[in-house]
Amino acid sequence: MADLSVIIVSYKGWERLTKCLEALHSFTGNRFTSEVIVVDNNSEDQTIYELEKRYPEFRFIHSTVNGGYAYACNMGAGKATGKNLLILNPDTVASEDKIEKLLDAAALYPDNYIFSCRQVNEKGKESKATGSFPDLFNLTGFQRSLSSLLNDCIKKNTGPQDQDISFPDWVSGSVMLINRGVFQKLNGFDEDFWMYFEDVDLCNRIRNIGGKAAFFWNIMIEHNHGGSTRVDLKTTSITKTEVCISKHLYINKHKTGTERFFIQSFLIVNYLVTGALMVLPGVILFFVPLLFVRTVIFARLISYYVHSILRRSWISPRAIKYCAEKC
Repeated sequence: MADLSVIIVSYKGWERLTKCLEALHSFTGNRFTSEVIVVDNNSEDQTIYELEKRYPEFRFIHSTVNGGYAYACNMGAGKATGKNLLILNPDTVASEDKIEKLLDAAALYPDNYIFSCRQVNEKGKESKATGSFPDLFNLTGFQRSLSSLLNDCIKKNTGPQDQDISFPDWVSGSVMLINRGVFQKLNGFDEDFWMYFEDVDLCNRIRNIGGKAAFFWNIMIEHNHGGSTRVDLKTTSITKTEVCISKHLYINKHKTGTERFFIQSFLIVNYLVTGALMVLPGVILFFVPLLFVRTVIFARLISYYVHSILRRSWISPRAIKYCAEKC
């Protein structure tokens, strides 16, 4: 049994995926044993086969459908043999010593934990890799900024903080370490999520069994965010729409009663109002991709809401489980 199974879900973004695989290819195996499993989400591009020939020591799985991030991660995890799973985005560059530090740090904690660490891009900008579970007070960017400001003020008034580790509600699935047995116990990621919030959902479910998410501030991995989700206008509009859809789905799964009703209502009004404000500029200035994509996102959301009412379900139409529910 290997110490670690690295799971990477790919969808085009070949340049960054190559950098990711090249970094893993350089591992000596002297510090820990590992296997690398790449699940291609039906990219329909011959490049993935060229990479398979270039890295014969890695296992490549070719999905016949783009079932989403959760679906592909679960597919890779199902073939894994390692004691631990390290789920990596294809736009990360992970060195052997950083992974060793992550494994060593994680070994000090019980199995029912999910671990992650700081993620900084090649220009030095840090990605947001932790957060609080969604509720009425952190649904929008403005609310989260205000909450962050208040938290900073509180920290300044409560003395020095532990700089090595914190225990947020959730950690990002872009770099996520978890015991394989625990992942199996939780039935992996929830495949109702096509993309986004599957990591938040998993962290919530591990808390329900007495576990925690842990974040190491003294370990840093390069993450050039957006490599697979900004391939073209169509991909960008789909993935940004999925952020909204997955938030609805998460709320439906983890909130109940009046709170769920108010949050869902607030999200619908917020998305429709802000989206409607961008429709006219996007139509007039259709040749400006940044504006036109907002119009496309708005149209996709309208379609989603209509179908959600007809199906009486918040599940993403792109999720692998959608067909079964639809039928």
